[in-house]
Amino acid sequence: MPATGIFAESRTAIVNALTALNLAPVTDPRNARPLSVLINPPTFDSFTYNVGDIRFELLILAAPPGNQDAEDYLITTADTIMASTTLAVTGGRPVSVTVGDQQIPAYSLTVAIAARRN
Repeated sequence: MPATGIFAESRTAIVNALTALNLAPVTDPRNARPLSVLINPPTFDSFTYNVGDIRFELLILAAPPGNQDAEDYLITTADTIMASTTLAVTGGRPVSVTVGDQQIPAYSLTVAIAARRN
């Protein structure tokens, strides 16, 4: 059964925005790999009058090792996402993500979406 509701709709909006930027969005961690953007499950802070403040963590994944090439890819991709007119990036930081047995250099971005129930 496919996911429905404002959380799933918000995730789909992020997938579509990343795809439009020629990036490779991934929503299932089993498919996470370098040169993709993993979209983690949403968090939310509040719902008021059927409006939700929903936040997603996006993990930009670079190819190891965590050298200058990886950093250049991460900051360039983060800048591309931040320049998007459809995604509201509210924060970011460099991180390391374990995929299988390997440490992957990554950048964590927080994206905020306001969603309204009809």
